[in-house]
Amino acid sequence: MWESVLKKDQFEIQMNPTYKSILFQVSDTTTGSEGRPALVLNQAELFELLHAFLAINRSFNRETMYYEEEPDGA
Repeated sequence: MWESVLKKDQFEIQMNPTYKSILFQVSDTTTGSEGRPALVLNQAELFELLHAFLAINRSFNRETMYYEEEPDGA
């Protein structure tokens, strides 16, 4: 089952822990020169993206955190 990990205006990341896979969806509101969706991230968004990928990796490896993360409604 797909679970949303990070949702922004331009993109959404979902993970499927059963199959250890991720789905990276880009919105079609912003298109690049070749007609494909483009994604421009600022530094804060890039940090959130990296954090989401690390959280997904920990989930896939069934690692436990030594602290509790606050849910951000992603």
